[in-house]
Amino acid sequence: MPRRQYATYASVLTVAMIAFIIGFPFLLAALAGAIRCSPDTCGAVGLVFGLYGRMLGVLIYGTAMLALISARCRRTGFSFWWVVASLLWLLAARDALMAGLNFWAVGFSFGILSFQWPITLIFFFAFVTFLALWKGSDENGSEPPRRSWKTAQASAALSAIIGVVMCIPLFVTLAWIGGLRLISPLSVVMFPQHYLYVQIGTHFITLTSALWLLLLVFAGALIHIVVSQRRVDVPPTRFSRPVL
Repeated sequence: MPRRQYATYASVLTVAMIAFIIGFPFLLAALAGAIRCSPDTCGAVGLVFGLYGRMLGVLIYGTAMLALISARCRRTGFSFWWVVASLLWLLAARDALMAGLNFWAVGFSFGILSFQWPITLIFFFAFVTFLALWKGSDENGSEPPRRSWKTAQASAALSAIIGVVMCIPLFVTLAWIGGLRLISPLSVVMFPQHYLYVQIGTHFITLTSALWLLLLVFAGALIHIVVSQRRVDVPPTRFSRPVL
């Protein structure tokens, strides 16, 4: 997919998703007013619509964006691994995507009691923006600086691994729903936050703090790559005509 076409589609989809999330409470209020439900019924309607309506919107956006990233990566010669990393970033940010500005009971249904900054979602948008700015070989662009590209790959890989750890409650819940009940989902909901950390003196390095550090490294490497990109002049062939 050409860079400008990718940038246009990604911008439209992202703006539509942001508008959908911001306007979702108003959609719930409009639905409740349209059916003139009683308080108890409105609560049930809000929960069902908040679960499946929001889930459908997130699935459509995620699938479309991953398809765009895959098409752009094929055009620029990037590995398909970046699509997998983008999927993990989105899955790790499921709390904000599903519970943010949603009906209050949805969070309890998903086991989401609270959520912090969706750091992995910032990783996702940083890479989406990078693909819109980077001129690959399809536009006679130069190769990314080796050191910065390796740094970006390493930080993205570590963040994706942390994303997998943060998705453990989701995977266990899906296995429980599918009938594979090896462990209770409630026992692993708080597992990443309460058991995976490193204590240095009186300070604690958690998954969240590690993600912030990796994000700074990742964004810095991508910015350096974009700033240092240059156009490679293709030598004219014997069939090319002179420009007058």
